Amino acid sequence: MEAKQLQTLKQNNALLCQFIVKLSAFYEGFSDKIDTELKVLRGHLSGTPNFSLAAVSIEKLNKSLQHQEITLRKYSVDTVSSLEDAMKQLQKIVFEDTELKGLTTQELIKLNQPVGDIFSIYKLYSKAIALHRIALNKEMVGLEPSETTETKSTNNESTSARSIKDDNPHYRSILVELNHLIASYAQKKPNDQQLNDIKQRLDEGMDEDQLLKSCVVILRMIVQDAMSEASLTGKVIQSLHRSLGEVSSDVSNTIQGSQAQFEQRQAGNEQLKRDIIHIEEAVSESSSLEALKEQTQFRVEKLVTTLSEQQSNDQQGQEALMALLSSMQSRIDTLQQQTSVYKKKLAEQAMQSRTDPLTRLPNRQAYNERLEAAFTKFKENGDLLAVAVVDIDHFKSINDRFGHAAGDKTLQVVSKFLKQSLSENDFIARWGGEEFVMLLPQAQMADIDKKLNEVRTKLAAMPFKFKQEKVKITASFGATCFNDNDTTETVFERADEYLYKAKRNGRNLVVTDLSTDL
Repeated sequence: MEAKQLQTLKQNNALLCQFIVKLSAFYEGFSDKIDTELKVLRGHLSGTPNFSLAAVSIEKLNKSLQHQEITLRKYSVDTVSSLEDAMKQLQKIVFEDTELKGLTTQELIKLNQPVGDIFSIYKLYSKAIALHRIALNKEMVGLEPSETTETKSTNNESTSARSIKDDNPHYRSILVELNHLIASYAQKKPNDQQLNDIKQRLDEGMDEDQLLKSCVVILRMIVQDAMSEASLTGKVIQSLHRSLGEVSSDVSNTIQGSQAQFEQRQAGNEQLKRDIIHIEEAVSESSSLEALKEQTQFRVEKLVTTLSEQQSNDQQGQEALMALLSSMQSRIDTLQQQTSVYKKKLAEQAMQSRTDPLTRLPNRQAYNERLEAAFTKFKENGDLLAVAVVDIDHFKSINDRFGHAAGDKTLQVVSKFLKQSLSENDFIARWGGEEFVMLLPQAQMADIDKKLNEVRTKLAAMPFKFKQEKVKITASFGATCFNDNDTTETVFERADEYLYKAKRNGRNLVVTDLSTDL
């Protein structure tokens, strides 16, 4: 290798090492184990790189990353969903403050837009916190300022924990979201000890410090899932690239072999022509029968030899071609299997990303996609389309009195009942917490009002029993139809406002465009 090429190679290696060091430092905080190994890798690549030790570290990192299951994209979706739920709860509390409700509604609209990257979530968090602070400063009903340090110090530990649990709506909101995440990951990792410990502590009650530590554990799982998906995708792409490269090489070899075989056949044909010409010359020039016989026999032997060599070359070429084709077919079969597995995994992930893990109903992402398609059809054809929002009444009291397991069971039973009560063309999704949203196409508002009231009545009549105590479960409904000047946001806001009217007028009520008396 020339000195100039060697110098260029060294410079490229140094540049690559610097990039890996900076990249690993950028993602520091992923997990304790991976952070430790990344630190070791940076040590091997800093200064004078030790590529042998670096290769060992990379191998360890590959094994660690293979066992990660959380994806950054899923983390983003879940985090935005959690923020939306928090903003929805705030919106219910500040519904009498027109200005603050408007700001909250604008933020909800932003939260329904696609998130470009994970860092943009920070801005959404900042805005949500700012709105909550505004509500606290205004002393809104349902939001109370946190206790001061001096006040906390006068109470014992159990009283403090109980006070946080009973009086702090933020605490309750985080508990609800943490329960949902735990339920989601418990299905994927039923034997995970950390998840089981957190679930047990949730049932027993947590203080702020325990809640914070539990949230950190779940966040790490989310990031690990993201790294795992990135690792899997990279492996599939590498395998695809490698297989295609091998197939391309086989095709090149096949073409080269065919060209060589063609040239050999041409050379054999030329030799056959020369041997036949020699026989003809011997026949015309031979002076005696014996001389003709001798020359003919010699030329015939040459013909036989040439034909034999040509036949042997053809056979070898055929065998080589069959071997290449067999090798190509094997690689293609392997590639198809790998692609099929990956496609299946992608389909499963797509389904999971659109399904609420607790109720098995479509989630908000699935609703937004369905709404977009239905709204486009409404704009193009003028088809009837309505949106209904459903909220279980006094749901928090179920959690407080009977525990979160009873609350989860209530959500599952109610969601199944609501889905079975709708027609095939109708669509229902879990919006968040104890709230659901419906798309009701091709129906007049009078029919929708009648249908929802029937659903409301049947739900109130359903027998619920927790800890040997009979409980009546009811829900409030708000529904409205799309008008020509409506957007998806304005329709949802109107349905949501109707829902609040139903809550303010005693709950267990349906409020629609026809409810002019409220």
